[in-house]
Amino acid sequence: MPDDFRVALVADLRGPDGGVVFDDFGVDLLDEAGVYHAFLEEDRWPVTPDQLEDFDAVISMGQPYTQDSFAGVGRLALVARTGVGYDMIDMDAATEADVMVTITPEATRRPVASATMALMLGLCHRVTIKDDIVRNDDWDIRFDHMGFEIRGRVVGLLGMGMIGREVVRMLAPFEPSEILVSDPAVSAEEAAQLGVTLVDRETLLRRSTFVTIHCPLNAHTRYLIGSRELRMMREDAYLVNTARGAIVDQKALEQALQEGWIAGAAIDVFEQEPPDADDPLLSLPNVILAPHASCWTHELFRDIGHDCMKAALAVSRGEEPPYVVNRAVLERPGLKKKLEKFRTQHADKTLKGRKCP
Repeated sequence: MPDDFRVALVADLRGPDGGVVFDDFGVDLLDEAGVYHAFLEEDRWPVTPDQLEDFDAVISMGQPYTQDSFAGVGRLALVARTGVGYDMIDMDAATEADVMVTITPEATRRPVASATMALMLGLCHRVTIKDDIVRNDDWDIRFDHMGFEIRGRVVGLLGMGMIGREVVRMLAPFEPSEILVSDPAVSAEEAAQLGVTLVDRETLLRRSTFVTIHCPLNAHTRYLIGSRELRMMREDAYLVNTARGAIVDQKALEQALQEGWIAGAAIDVFEQEPPDADDPLLSLPNVILAPHASCWTHELFRDIGHDCMKAALAVSRGEEPPYVVNRAVLERPGLKKKLEKFRTQHADKTLKGRKCP
């Protein structure tokens, strides 16, 4: 197998014409740099080691990577993940295999934040209910479904990373009375700069009309919102989740919506995707549902593609790419050896290019 740097793209990125299914995904950046790339032949869940063994980097979407995925894979140095979630990747196994995992928070920030706002406004203005009114020719009942505004109401954010901060910025023109944030990683100084109030989770849940989730799924956040937390919320409150389904106990949410513990919800993510056809959430009138795609735009896929390609190109030069999640891998001798090899290869390639007439 040639020593030249090789990049794999997962199979579900390939379109019917054999190229990338998304417009302007950034593969031309690899072409311009003379970096070899190819699609994996099959879309396996989880990814298997024989798919990875001949590549130095892989551009990946939602595919799971288990400990077995990295077994015996000595060449791979990077899994560049489109998006910000990485709960589908065994991070300890990746680190042990000397593989960096990167995400694309800059590209994801605005689309997810605007999707959050769209869902929040949809709840405010009863968009799905009013759509049904028109389709069913029930215009006489439109006064029975009066909406309301964000203006003058409290909005609470569970987590305030890049996406949460963008939501805060987007909320400003809608004039909420206060924005509450619960996030142990946010300092009082940062909160003051952004004009938000840091509170504990219980205070946020009890006071907010809107509770919107912007934290990653991990051992600490799985079922962060369950029956106890939903019962803390106001009866006129709404829950918005564009993060990960398993952050919310879905059975508890179903009960809360059915029994009126809260007024409604907007859910873009589910613990099981897609949900079963008989899932109770699908028949509830006080919930807006989306197929883990409310943030999907042409701009999103353009930007996450370009960021993944730039990460692969940085590694091809022997450099640390932006937004490495498993930071401990950067100190491992095995990864340092890989990066040194890539630096040498890149320098030799550059030198040869300069010698060409």
